[in-house]
Amino acid sequence: MLAPRDNHLDKAWSIVYQLLHGRLTLEDIAKQIADASGPALQARVDGLLRQLTFHKEQDNESRLRTLFTALAYADGRRVAFEHFQQRIGAELAGIVFTAHPTFSLSAGANEVALGLMRAGAMSVRANGATGAGRGQQVRRDAPPTLQEELDASTVAIRQLRRALRRMLRIAVEVAAELYPQDYRGLKPRVLTVATWVGFDLDGRTDIGWNRSLSCRYQLALAGLAELRASLIEMGELHAGITPVVRDAFDTIGRSLGALTDCFALGLDELGKEAEDVRRLGRLNRLALEKRTLKQDAIGAVDAALEAALGSDLPPALTKDLLVFRAEWEGIGLGLARLHFRLNSVQLHNAIRPDISLDAAPGQSQSRRHFLAAVTRLLDGVTPVNVHYGTVAREQTTAKRVFMLAAQFQKHFDGRTPIRLLIAESDTPFTLLTALYYARLFGVENHVEISPLFETADGLHHGDRVISELLDNRHFAAYIRAQGRFCIQLGFSDSGRYIGQPAASLAVERFKLRLVRLWQARGFGATQLLFFDTHGESIGRGAHPRSLADRFLYTHSHEVRQRLAELPAPHKHEVSFQGGEGYLWFASERTSFAVLTDLLCARLDPGQVQKDALYSESGWALDFFLTLKSYQERLTREPGYLSLVNTLGRSLLYPTGSRAMQRQSSGGRASKGIEHIGEMRAIPNNAIVQQLAYLVNSFAGLGHALNQAPETFLAVLDGSERLERIVSLALAARDRSDVTMFEAYVQLMNANYWLDRTSQSLDRDGNRVLRRLSLVLEETFDYNVMTSFARQLRRDAAEIDDVLEQRHGSSTWSSADALTRLHTLRLALIHLIYLKAMEIPQFSSRLEVSLATLIEQLLRLDVPDAVSTLRQIFPAIEPGDDTELYAERDTYLRANPSGYANEHARIFDPLERAYGLILELSALIALHVGAYG
Repeated sequence: MLAPRDNHLDKAWSIVYQLLHGRLTLEDIAKQIADASGPALQARVDGLLRQLTFHKEQDNESRLRTLFTALAYADGRRVAFEHFQQRIGAELAGIVFTAHPTFSLSAGANEVALGLMRAGAMSVRANGATGAGRGQQVRRDAPPTLQEELDASTVAIRQLRRALRRMLRIAVEVAAELYPQDYRGLKPRVLTVATWVGFDLDGRTDIGWNRSLSCRYQLALAGLAELRASLIEMGELHAGITPVVRDAFDTIGRSLGALTDCFALGLDELGKEAEDVRRLGRLNRLALEKRTLKQDAIGAVDAALEAALGSDLPPALTKDLLVFRAEWEGIGLGLARLHFRLNSVQLHNAIRPDISLDAAPGQSQSRRHFLAAVTRLLDGVTPVNVHYGTVAREQTTAKRVFMLAAQFQKHFDGRTPIRLLIAESDTPFTLLTALYYARLFGVENHVEISPLFETADGLHHGDRVISELLDNRHFAAYIRAQGRFCIQLGFSDSGRYIGQPAASLAVERFKLRLVRLWQARGFGATQLLFFDTHGESIGRGAHPRSLADRFLYTHSHEVRQRLAELPAPHKHEVSFQGGEGYLWFASERTSFAVLTDLLCARLDPGQVQKDALYSESGWALDFFLTLKSYQERLTREPGYLSLVNTLGRSLLYPTGSRAMQRQSSGGRASKGIEHIGEMRAIPNNAIVQQLAYLVNSFAGLGHALNQAPETFLAVLDGSERLERIVSLALAARDRSDVTMFEAYVQLMNANYWLDRTSQSLDRDGNRVLRRLSLVLEETFDYNVMTSFARQLRRDAAEIDDVLEQRHGSSTWSSADALTRLHTLRLALIHLIYLKAMEIPQFSSRLEVSLATLIEQLLRLDVPDAVSTLRQIFPAIEPGDDTELYAERDTYLRANPSGYANEHARIFDPLERAYGLILELSALIALHVGAYG
């Protein structure tokens, strides 16, 4: 009986055989792929819609009304209005729009997906079910520009702003019902909206300071447009208003218009083509000239709102004005709050000359010396003033960020805080350096310094880093003055290093340790803010079962209960990553559903029984350490690395500013990675998705649960937390097929191609197969790859042994959409390998040999290889150049018509097949649930 992997390969061989013998063409394959695009887009959208608890506005409105009413009661009795205001006026949750490179859909496919999302939320099918998007190219041909990222995020944030407005209206209505004499003083906050699109300087080289400034102008204008539209709508809804209110509306309208004019002028000046110094000089003078006008306009809006709400108003208008004021004060002059993002190296490079930083600041022999040095800087720092010329002259990224924060505070909004997220905050020195620059540039009270912990070491030692910060008088005073401390936790990179299930447990353990530290050090009255960042895929921390599971997976019941014991209510922020994460915000309805699910998880996560995972702490620690150890071994596994270097990265296409695919120069095959940690989390996850096995999402689970299977099952029965983690891992298992993974590995097997000689039925075909077999044997180490595949297969079998009776063993049917897509891709890889054997011999040219080009093609580095081949074998000979050279060339070439036949027979099919492979990658990502 054939092994399942051989079934996959036989089907693929049947397709490639027909291609080679003219019974199928690549255009026939292209049509099959095009027909699969609509169902794939629909499947992706259906998966998102299933995760929303309710779609109907009335259902979600009812849930929020219940939540807000509960805030007015304690121990069965209604609290005083002041207490209610304290609760509902606190920031308890937040949504942050991020833009790492996961803009995987073409513009057309993205529009189709948004349309399907909007229609699905209304419980209808757009354009006749899966007909929508059929024939639409799904993958992008080029990565998005920063402006495209900003535009996409702006559309999503606008929808969320409207949903936020609806949430605020419900809060006001609840207050009016319960506190009719006091509710005019209500200032609800509850949830905030933020973005780092245009302000993420960690690992991106396409965002100069002037681009960030342009993004700030555009966000200010977009936010003002939302407020002006809301004001106009209020004016139309409420006819016959009093003169006092009419004056207030007129004042607010004029003031918002004046602010709009100021920012529009600034954006126009920034964009003018002129010599840089002169342009920046005009921009700075303009900003200074308009500064008083802007401050007066902001003050006028505040005063007008106060006057209107202090007058005799009908209840409906009072409620609308309270909503307007809450939005005006809660978000400020912008479409959303801002998050800058830096890394520790950028900060260390900036401060290096000031303290003679000649070694890593975290090294044990020098760390105290450097901590003392930066503390001395903090002791004597005096704030300085900067302008746009200062920013332009500064060469270090970190200083530029603080200078921009100072300019934003001065010329945009001095009331709304700016978050500064710092990656790789593995030493207190990094955060003290950030505080020094915040103080130096006068934004200490305006910038929220937030460390990011995401590596295994960072999560293990992060609470010690924070403990040392609390020992520093400057930082302790800074946190108390801020009134809260913000910590960012990364599920994406932590999942890359130690696997997603272990990462979730590591993040949870870190949070629980930090809560204990907060209590022990007397900071309970200072709010803790946890910002959980992750992607939209399972491997990067997005639980696929429901949004409620997504929020509780990253921020567990146990953590929430321990935080509830602190005097200050905590805040939980979550990320939605562009571009796929923006699909959640296709409309006001879907945005409102997302917002409601987040607030339900934050304010009413449900009744929790005693969880066995915490009572069986010894077993839980062993389970975690086993998972972690297994994944850490995988990151060094030669077979894993070999497969990634052979096929993996070439299955990806550009989805953002960071390089996704192996780069090469001079036509030479590039050097592969030596450790999985050398890759970013997004391409790492994308590769395992494309190879049909989500390695870092569940590999090792079988090994871990088989250490004590009876204990595991007993804890699973009594642990909601463990069930949620295991269900995420099993969802990854459902989307994986070890036999398909093995089929990809078999492509590197020299014996596999020799076995095919019995099926080629012609001598020339057998000769090609034998040559390919030899080249593969000389190029790749198949044995380490197949050893890795066997390791994964054994682990998967252990999962099935323990969980088969409980959950059922998950298998793919031959008709499954993913199986069909992978089979088509296997066939196309076969074709590329066989076409590579047809390349004519040539003497080494362009510093490249035939062997090098063939290796590139076997690694699917098709674009570079074909580009070189087209230069070596031009399709058309040069034309008559007698006039140019003043004499005729009568040399008779061996191939006077050029190499048009080679182009049509080899090079064109290679390019076409590879383009189809990348389109299949986009469809596979849709069915798996996310790209990267």
